[in-house]
Amino acid sequence: MEHDDLLAAIGPDLAATFVPVDPARGSWFALWDPQHPGGLLAPIVADLKPVDVELILPAAERGTELVTVTASRLPMPRAIDLLARLPRSAPVHPTIHAWAAVVRAALDLVARGRLLPWVSPEGWDTWRVDPLDHDHLLHVNALAAALPALAHCRPSGPARGRILDPTHVVRSCFDAVGDRMVRSPAAADAANSPIFSHRNPTRVRHLRPWVRDVATLHCASSGLVLQMHPPDRHRPSDDTERWHVVFRLRSQLDPSLIVDSADLWASSSEVIERFGDQVEIDLLAALRRASIVCPVIAPALTHPEPTGIFLDGEQLDGLLDRLDDLASIGVDVRWPSELVSPTIERQLVAGTGAPNGGSVSFTNLNDLLTVDWEFLLDGLRLTTAELQIISEAKRGVVPIRGRWVRLDSAARQRFMAPAPKLSAAQILPALLAGELPSDEGPLGERISIRAEGDLADLFNAVTELDVGRSQAEPAGLVATLRPYQQRGLAWMVDICDLGLGGCLADDMGLGKTIQILALHAHRQGPTLVVCPTSLIANWEREAATFLPDTNVLRYHGPNRSLPPLKPGDLVVTTYGVVRSDAEQLAQRSWDLVVADEAQHAKNPRSRTAKALRLIPSTCRMALTGTPVENRLSELWSIIDWAVPGLFGPFEFFRRTLSTPIERDSCPIATRRLHRLVQPFLLRRKKSDPGIAPELPPKTERNVIVPLTAEQVSLYQATTKETLQDVQDHDGLVRHGLVLKLLTCLKQITNHPAQYLGEAGPLPGRSGKLTALDELVDVALDNDESMLIFSQYVTMGRLLVEHLGTRGVDVEILHGGQPIAARQALVDRFQAGTLPILVLSLKAGGTGLNLTAASHVVHYDRWWNPAVEDQATDRAHRIGQDKSVTVHRLITEGTVEDRVAELLEQKRSLADRVIGTGESWIGSLDDDELARLVMLEVGGQ
Repeated sequence: MEHDDLLAAIGPDLAATFVPVDPARGSWFALWDPQHPGGLLAPIVADLKPVDVELILPAAERGTELVTVTASRLPMPRAIDLLARLPRSAPVHPTIHAWAAVVRAALDLVARGRLLPWVSPEGWDTWRVDPLDHDHLLHVNALAAALPALAHCRPSGPARGRILDPTHVVRSCFDAVGDRMVRSPAAADAANSPIFSHRNPTRVRHLRPWVRDVATLHCASSGLVLQMHPPDRHRPSDDTERWHVVFRLRSQLDPSLIVDSADLWASSSEVIERFGDQVEIDLLAALRRASIVCPVIAPALTHPEPTGIFLDGEQLDGLLDRLDDLASIGVDVRWPSELVSPTIERQLVAGTGAPNGGSVSFTNLNDLLTVDWEFLLDGLRLTTAELQIISEAKRGVVPIRGRWVRLDSAARQRFMAPAPKLSAAQILPALLAGELPSDEGPLGERISIRAEGDLADLFNAVTELDVGRSQAEPAGLVATLRPYQQRGLAWMVDICDLGLGGCLADDMGLGKTIQILALHAHRQGPTLVVCPTSLIANWEREAATFLPDTNVLRYHGPNRSLPPLKPGDLVVTTYGVVRSDAEQLAQRSWDLVVADEAQHAKNPRSRTAKALRLIPSTCRMALTGTPVENRLSELWSIIDWAVPGLFGPFEFFRRTLSTPIERDSCPIATRRLHRLVQPFLLRRKKSDPGIAPELPPKTERNVIVPLTAEQVSLYQATTKETLQDVQDHDGLVRHGLVLKLLTCLKQITNHPAQYLGEAGPLPGRSGKLTALDELVDVALDNDESMLIFSQYVTMGRLLVEHLGTRGVDVEILHGGQPIAARQALVDRFQAGTLPILVLSLKAGGTGLNLTAASHVVHYDRWWNPAVEDQATDRAHRIGQDKSVTVHRLITEGTVEDRVAELLEQKRSLADRVIGTGESWIGSLDDDELARLVMLEVGGQ
C-alpha cells in the first residue's frame, strides 16, 4: 500500500499505540479504533497484519481495565516512512500526530550522530539514541507531556495495572528509530561482522562492560566552559597584559549549575556529589579535546590540577580563530559583559551630493547619490578617531570607549570592505525593504540601509504617497471625476512629480482611461498611449469627448507618420507598431508613456516587452485590471517597466520572491513583495466600499449541463486513447499530449461538430447548445441583450450559424476583423439594434464598453478566472444601469466540472498568489491526470 493510500486507510478514527520490543528495532505500532476496540471482521487496514494487543483503557464506570483489542500491526520501517512525511494538517487521530513529532525528533538526533551501541536487557545487540544534552532532554519531556494516553496505554510492570510512563515510551521510540535506521546489509558487509549492523539480533551479553565504557566516554555529566577575563581595564591597550581563561564545569542536566575547576580540586567531594563520579575525568577529557582543536590551551594539561591559562594577544587571536571548532565539540566560550560580541554593527547610509541648485528627484538621482558605511556601537555611531583605532588594530580584541570589541577575521574583512556602489534603481528597493539584498551586498550578506538628507525626504515622499488625497479636475478636462478617480489622479500626479512611474490596476470599468486623460491634461504632454489595436478608436473617442482641445494623433496603419510633437499632444499607437517602430518612437521626447492593457507585455522576454522598454520618458504608467493573470513574473514585467529596477533582475526576483510565494506561500517573501510594490500599484475594486455604489448588482451562476450520448462516446474514447499515449511518453512530448487532450475535451464538451471539424447539423448534439438556446429565449422574451464568449472563433461561428437559423439577429466579433468593423458591431449592440453578440474571448475580453448587455454567457471556460472576469466587465462597468447575470456553462462529470471548483479557489487567491494557468495540469502524474479528466458515471 502506497503512502497516501495508507494515510487514507488510517483516516481520523484509528489511534496509534507504541508497542516496545526487545531488541528495539522490532518495536511496532498498534492501529486500532477506540470507538470499536473489538475491531471488525475484516482487517482494520488492508495489507497490515491483524493482531490482538493488550491495552489499559478507561473502564465502563470508572478507573481502568486491561482490554484485548483487535489492531493492525504497523511495523517500524513503514511507521518511520509514514510518520516522518505526515503533513501537520493531515486529518488523522491526535495520537498519530504526536508520534509523528516523536519520530521526526528521533530522526533529527540520528542525523546528528547521537547514537551509541548498547546491550538490551535481554542481551541483544542494539543502538540507543544518546547522548542527550539538556535541551534534548527538555524536548523529550515536552514530547512526553504532549503524548495522549491512548498513545502509550500498554500495561507496565509485573502487576500490569498501570500504563507505560510516557517519557520512557518516547525514549523507547527514539531507540527503535535509531536501532532501525543504522542497520543495512552494506553495513554488515563493511564491518565483516553482524554485530550492531545486521538486522537479525545477536546475543552480546559479554559486551556489557564495553558499551558502558563507551557510554561513559560519550555521555559526560558535565561540559567545559572557558570563562574569558580581560586585562586590567585601567591599562587595556598594554600588549604585555594577558587575558585570563578560567576553566569551569557546567552540568549537562542543569545548565544553570556551573562551578570553577579550582573548586573541583579544592573541594572534590562536594563537586562530585553534585556532578557525579566522572567529573574529574570529564574535565580532563574535555580539556584534551579542546587542546587538539585549539593548541593554545595545550599548556594547561601540563598541570596535574588545571584551573586556567593566561593568553597574550597573539594567543588570544589563535583562540578567536578556533571558536567554531570549540563550539563543535561542546566547549562554551563565555566573554565578559563588557565585551561586544561578535562585532560592531554596521549599516549603509545613502544620501545625495549638492543638487547644483536644482531639486533632487529619482530622475537625476544617479548623478547625486552617495553611499558610505556607518558603524555603530550600542546603537551609537563611532567617531572617525575610533574607526582609526579599529582599522590600525593588530589584535583581535580592541579597546573602544572603555569596552572590549572583538574582531575576528570575518569581522575584519567586513570592516575593511568598501561601501558598494549603488544606482538609483538599486537604492529605492533597498530603502523600501530596509536592507540591501545579499546578491548586491559585499561578501554575500544582507546589509541594513537608511537614507539621510535630501534622499530621506525623497524616500519619505514615496512611502507617504497619499491615496486619500484628491486632485481637482485640470483645466481642459470636460468631465466631473468621481471621488475615487480624483484620488487616483492625485496619486499619479505625485508619483510622476517624483520622476517615477506606477501601475493603475483598477477593476475593468472604473474609468482608468479618463484618469489618464486627466493626468495628461495636468502635465500637458506630449504623451504616448500604447494599446491593443481594438482600443485605438476608443482612446480617440474618449479624448475627443473629455479633452476636446487636445491634438490627438493616431500613429497606426501602413502609411503612418509622426509629425514634430508639441506640448499637449496625445499620440495613440499599438503594441504591434511599437514592436516594429521602437527606434523611431525612442527618438522623440516623451513626458508620459502609457501602456494600456499592460498585460500584453506581461512576458518580459517577449519582443513587445523589450520594445516598450526602449522608449524613454519622464514617467511611465501601466494600466491593467489584472496585473497578475497567471504568474508573478507578469507583475515583474509590468512594474519593472514602470519603475525600472524596483524588483531587481528577473532571476533575483524569481529566486527570492516569486518562487517562495507561488510554491511555498512564504509569508516573509509575501510581506517583502507587498512593501516593494505598495507605493507603485493602485488597485481599487468595484466591490470596495464607496467605489461604485451606483453600480447595479452582478449575479454569477454555474449552469451544469449533461453531455449527449454522442459527447459521452467521444469524450471517453478520446480520454482512453490519449491517456495511453501520455503514459508512453515523458518530458515535453508528454506535456504537449496533455495540453492536446485538454483542448480536445473542451471542444467535445462545446459541440461534437467543433471537435470533428463539421459544419453541421448542430441541434440536439450538445448539452451546452441546448442550454444556450434556453438562455437566449429567456433574454429575448424579456427584451434583454446578451454577450456570448468563447475562446474559439470556430465555435463562435457555429453559434452564429445555429442562432441565425432560429431567426435570432446575431453577429460575431473576433480579432481577425478590421477595427472599423469591430467598432460598428459595438455601436449596433450599444444602440440596441443587435440583441446577441458572440465574441472571441481574446478580442472581446479587454477594453470594450458593452453596457447594453444584461446577460453574459461563458460558453466554454478559459481556465483563468482573471481573464473571465475581464470579459464579464465589458458589461458590468461604470455606465451600466441594469443588473447583470453571468452564466457559466459547465458539462457535468467532466474535466470542466472538476476544474470549476479549482478556479474558485484560484480566484480567492488572486490578490496574493496566482498559480501557473493550465500548465500545472501538464505536471500531474498519470493517476492524478486520469482522475481529473475521466468522465464520472454520474455525468453520463
